[in-house]
Order: sequence, then C-alpha cells, then structure tokens
Amino acid sequence: MARLNANLAAIEVVQALRAESRPATPAEQEILAGWSGWGAVSAVFEEKPGEDRAFTQGRQQLRTLLTDKEYAAARRDTINAHYTGTALAQAMWDGLAAFGFTGGRVLEPGCGSGNFIGLAPLGTAMAGIELDPVTAHVAAALYPHAQIRNESFADTQLPEGSFDAAIGNVPFGKIHLNDSRYNPGRQHPIHTHFVLKAAALVRPGGWIALITSRYTLDGTGEDAVAARRQLAGLG
Repeated sequence: MARLNANLAAIEVVQALRAESRPATPAEQEILAGWSGWGAVSAVFEEKPGEDRAFTQGRQQLRTLLTDKEYAAARRDTINAHYTGTALAQAMWDGLAAFGFTGGRVLEPGCGSGNFIGLAPLGTAMAGIELDPVTAHVAAALYPHAQIRNESFADTQLPEGSFDAAIGNVPFGKIHLNDSRYNPGRQHPIHTHFVLKAAALVRPGGWIALITSRYTLDGTGEDAVAARRQLAGLG
C-alpha cells in the first residue's frame, strides 16, 4: 500500500506540472522521488476476491488518474518496471570512472525514473529512453537537465557513435521487438537487442556498462552465438 500510495501521489504531481507547464518545486521533487513504477505493485491491475479495501480504492483512483492509453502502458510495463538500487548504480558509475570515463554524452536505454541519471558525475549529459509515459514524465521532472525520450528503444533513431558511454539496466525477457536496423526479423530477445543497439550508438573507444540477462553471454542457440559475434565486432 505504501508503494501504491507513493505512486498515486507522484502521478498527481505529474498531472499538476503538465497542467501548469512548470518545473517541479523541491517539495514536489521529493514526492516524485517516491515513484517506484508498477513492477513491485503489479497486483493493482488484477482484482482479487477478498483483497484489502484500501487496495481496491487505490485501483479505482489509478483508473481516474490515468488515461486509457497510460493505464494500458503501465499494465504492460509491470514485467520490466523494477528499478536499480542506488548502491548498484553508483558502483557502475565508479566502474566507468575506474576505466577512464571522465564525462561526456551518456545513453541510458531504459531509464525508468532516473536512478542512474541522478548519480551521474558532473560533466555528464544524459539521454534516457523510457517507454512508460508516466515514468518518463517523472524522470523529466526529477532531472530537467537530462534529455528524456518517451519511446520504445526499438524506435529510437540516433546517429551511430554519438555517445561516449552507455549505462543502465536493460529489460530482460523473451520479448522480441521489431527494429529494422538493429533487430531485423525480431532475431534477438529484448535484452540482447538493447545491448547490441547501445553498442552501436556508443563511439569507438567509449564504454558500455549494462546489466543484462545471463543469456546474453550464456545462450547456446545460433542467434545467441551470432549476437556475441556481432557484439565482439562492435567492441
């Protein structure tokens, strides 16, 4: 219930910012920071007999706050709406620094509410891609200095080699997205697709630090082997 209530409060702030076309106040940013997405409260989309009345009321409030399109997007995104903890995100930034990263343009292929963006070192220009519209608005309000694109990474069109680094936690699963350039014929599952596309968008000599499924390196099928050859070529 605590997570659900925090999410509902964040949505109300997002809607106020939209309606008034203004940035978030510090107090509103604190509310937005409580946004945790729907992965941990996916049950809100499935009504069950005997559930807590407060949970039922929360679901009803959610239906009134979101448009049909936003509600459908939130429901679809529950499988991947699990955001990276700050300790792990900080360790990844520290790892990049240890390998020589000192700043520049950085891509996050699935930024969620922006935990990696919030920990980015000075001199970093972040570009985050986020499919869920409400989560994208939360990230943009929390980090107005970053470029947040509300779109599927499969639809993202950016020049190859235009970033100095990529960082983040890519979505996992047996989902195959259509991307005519980077996943023709839906060959690769979503995690491998994201890693390969991120590698193509990072310049030669750049850095990539991404959490992915173990199958990116351990898969034994022909497509997995082909993906590793492609990744090795890009690297």
